[in-house]
Amino acid sequence: MSELRLIETVHPNPDAMASFDALVGIDDQKQWLLDELAVLLEPNRLEAWLRRHHPEGLPLVRAWTRSAPLVLLAGDVGCGKTALANAVGSPLAHVIDRRVVALETPSDLRGWGHVGELSARITDAFVQARRRAKEIGAGVLIVDEADDVATARAQNQAHHEDRAGLNVLIKQVDQLARSRDPLVVVLITNRPAVLDSAVRRRAALHLTFSRPDAGARTAIFTSLLDGVPGAGDSVPSLVDVSGRTKTPYSFSDLTERLARAVLREAQRLDTPVSVDLVLHCLKGLEPSPLMEEQP
Repeated sequence: MSELRLIETVHPNPDAMASFDALVGIDDQKQWLLDELAVLLEPNRLEAWLRRHHPEGLPLVRAWTRSAPLVLLAGDVGCGKTALANAVGSPLAHVIDRRVVALETPSDLRGWGHVGELSARITDAFVQARRRAKEIGAGVLIVDEADDVATARAQNQAHHEDRAGLNVLIKQVDQLARSRDPLVVVLITNRPAVLDSAVRRRAALHLTFSRPDAGARTAIFTSLLDGVPGAGDSVPSLVDVSGRTKTPYSFSDLTERLARAVLREAQRLDTPVSVDLVLHCLKGLEPSPLMEEQP
């Protein structure tokens, strides 16, 4: 059985902070995630607010205190879920005034399919993450493509190892809630419908990410064209053109694929970046397929 190695980043980290700031068009998700993580890692923040505003008590708070330290990030591919999860540790460290370690599970979390291996590796991930979170100050355990380990037990393709791994995942989340260790689990998925209901029910926050609407595309193009002469007045036309495709563009289509296409073309022509060049590249860029369109 291969050794499980979590991918670790300690925050605050200047590169992660720059990445967080560069995530434009998803401001609501950024703020909601940051607020939720701060309270989950520092429950006294909620208690202090209660003393200030509701010293007599507030039954409404029970909904928050019963939640497990679990957050779900769900939505289509290329919409910023993983990028946000990996970068949020830096602003979070400033908010709670403690170092935060982000620990991402590797792509081979499932292992080689040996009997009991998935359950053992999930347990190992939690053990490592809880230890490092206590050593550093606070932690976020990130499980990308969480549908690989949290598929509903009723799914036809869910065999014994899948069900056993899911049971261990739920058990570890429940133990974490009872222990009050300074660790939050973030599950990321493109297929929220296949997640087991017990996992969804335990989540303190379920954030949905969708392809950018006109407002989000305005923020994206404003950011992309920063430093390009005369670009400000052209943002509405780029927003309009980018909204005419049958399949909407994803965030990564515009912030990564389009940006790279523009830079390649500008270098090939040995010319500065211009609005016309951006528009030309945008018209030649096919949106990435939606999840339901993929084979």
